[in-house]
Amino acid sequence: VCSARVDIHSGDLYWLAFLHLSCSRTHVLCRDGTGCVAQEYLCDGEKDCADGSDEDGCSQLCNTPGQPAPCHSHEYPCGLGSCLNASLVCNGRQDCADGSDEGGNCSVPCQRSCTHLCYPSPQGPRCWCGPGYRLAEDGLSCMDIDECTAWGKGACSQTCLNAPGSYSCGCLPGYLLEPDGHVCKLTGPEPKLLVAVQSEVLSYGLRSGHEEVVLATDKDRVVFSLDYDLVERKVFWMDLATESIRWHDLNSGKKGTLVKGVRSDCIAVDWLGRNLYWTDGAAGQVLATRLGAAWQGIPEYTVVMDGDLDQPHSLVLQPLAGLMYWSEVGSHARLMEASMDGSRRHVLLAQGLGWPTALALDLPTQRIFWLDEKLGSVGSAHLDGSSVKVLKLRWVWSPFAAAVCEGQLYWSERKTWSVQQVDKASGKNRTVLLKRQGQPHGLQVPTWGAPNTNGCAKSNGGCAQLCLPNP
Repeated sequence: VCSARVDIHSGDLYWLAFLHLSCSRTHVLCRDGTGCVAQEYLCDGEKDCADGSDEDGCSQLCNTPGQPAPCHSHEYPCGLGSCLNASLVCNGRQDCADGSDEGGNCSVPCQRSCTHLCYPSPQGPRCWCGPGYRLAEDGLSCMDIDECTAWGKGACSQTCLNAPGSYSCGCLPGYLLEPDGHVCKLTGPEPKLLVAVQSEVLSYGLRSGHEEVVLATDKDRVVFSLDYDLVERKVFWMDLATESIRWHDLNSGKKGTLVKGVRSDCIAVDWLGRNLYWTDGAAGQVLATRLGAAWQGIPEYTVVMDGDLDQPHSLVLQPLAGLMYWSEVGSHARLMEASMDGSRRHVLLAQGLGWPTALALDLPTQRIFWLDEKLGSVGSAHLDGSSVKVLKLRWVWSPFAAAVCEGQLYWSERKTWSVQQVDKASGKNRTVLLKRQGQPHGLQVPTWGAPNTNGCAKSNGGCAQLCLPNP
């Protein structure tokens, strides 16, 4: 029952199975019992349940008997759930559809010591606050609304600065505030998505949609995991056929082999410290080598972490901070963090995970994203492990790699042979960007971080061979 496979070809018995469907604590069951939707999707104006039950009863939900309607402090709640500007109340004309803004005690003069404004109302004189303020408990004074805290990430896409009665959005270095005053966009050249599809690596313009093949290898090879070196414009990729990590220079067209005798699900480039890391799930290790290493018949790499790693899988780096994050998909799935030299290892998240097979960092918001193949979900958390958010999405089947750029989350789907995107905050507005004859694997959006350095960026940290950053 509920195995995602029809074993009994009888409609009645098949639908009966859905009566036992249960949802996680962050989701609610649709009325017909056929699916779960995130709590954030309730009453958002869009039908996410097949039967539309997530949008039913929303007006009653907002106007519970005995509770005030959700109007701003400078508005008057009409009886049918609408809101009216306070200056139109008791003006001798019925502006509310039910006429509740006139009559009663409208003739009683305002003699209250209000901080902002006093208006007559059918219930007698009332104090009102301007936009960006709310009425205090004393009914007279007004308090500033901190939109940055109350609205969270919904107020601004990056930084938010509260002001009396208002707020303003700002952007980090390298970004520009859009005319809407809320969204930050990357400055400079168009951001591009690098994605491996079978034996090729494609470049996809995230604004123009322009596609270009930047790397093509032998047809019998598969470009598996990949990453990009921002400094030398090199693509590094895992070649499973030869069990080697190879590179391709996008400037000169030259190519070569970095290291052989390795097998990895994920590689990651430290463009600042000039190293390349990879995971070995079978051995339970994270390893690293110099980006400038050349294969000469003898492996030149070091084991960064060993021991109690339970099938390390996806790996992402934060070179500016000297930190790395990885997922483990063994008997107890978890997300981990450590310094890039392997020290100060600790658990970031160990609850509510199935198979977190794809990780991505969103440094402007200081969050880590993951796609869970077992649970069919997208999750995110602050880089300290707090503020966890999980959205169950029916199109997350077999994610391999993920990336975040501006307001979008991108990932490669092996089962549907596609690269898709959704709004990173809501999980909505899903779009299929690429669909090819062949499985997509590695995926990356190369972007520069803010100007900074780590201990290995200058003179290789004074090391004769491999330098691993430790913040």
